[in-house]
Amino acid sequence: MAVPFSEQYKGFAIGVQALRRAKEPDQSDDAPRRFDIVVTITRKASGDRAKPEMFGVPEHAPLDDQLQAHRIGVQYARDIIDGKVDGTSLEP
Repeated sequence: MAVPFSEQYKGFAIGVQALRRAKEPDQSDDAPRRFDIVVTITRKASGDRAKPEMFGVPEHAPLDDQLQAHRIGVQYARDIIDGKVDGTSLEP
């Protein structure tokens, strides 16, 4: 399965899935939307089949578009890789 948004960072492949939530009944059509964002981080190792780790991005403010959600997901994944997110770790 292809990951629509992916990039490389410090020897890891980062995949981002931003799923737009349904609009609330009282929201206008052009109101910012909420996204559920999931990042997948896989260690890039030649010859080995690395196991991807999945992380949900914590709740965030409504966003204008999916590109903003992607940016939030990528930054969250980079923070995990850099060890800046408490309670998360990547298996060696």
